[in-house]
Amino acid sequence: MKERIVTYPAIFKPIEDNVYFISFPDVKGAITEGHGLKDAFEMAADAWGTILFDEKKLPKMTDPAEIKIEDPGAFVALVSTDLTKSAANFEKTVRKNVTVPAKLALQAEKKKINFSKVLTEALREKLNYQ
Repeated sequence: MKERIVTYPAIFKPIEDNVYFISFPDVKGAITEGHGLKDAFEMAADAWGTILFDEKKLPKMTDPAEIKIEDPGAFVALVSTDLTKSAANFEKTVRKNVTVPAKLALQAEKKKINFSKVLTEALREKLNYQ
């Protein structure tokens, strides 16, 4: 299968200790976040793959030098992803609201646990789903 690598600029803005909010100038409304720079870059690449994997016409890349940053500590970086790999790995997701005990939720949030990831892993295990 032929690779389909795309590279676009992303704006990384620190929002709290070692947590980054990531937005993409070329796709308005596309956002993600990451805990630590490694996770932030992985999440940015994953977001690009999820957003663009089935697009026939890709957005024109903004020149990173033209992106104005006003927030202190924020920076622009190029992020690449393989759309072919994203398409092969893509599994449509749905949003579900869940109720959990407040104390449990608070502890999980303090430890920066991703609720969607944990629920997905638990369901896969419970259902023996690959």
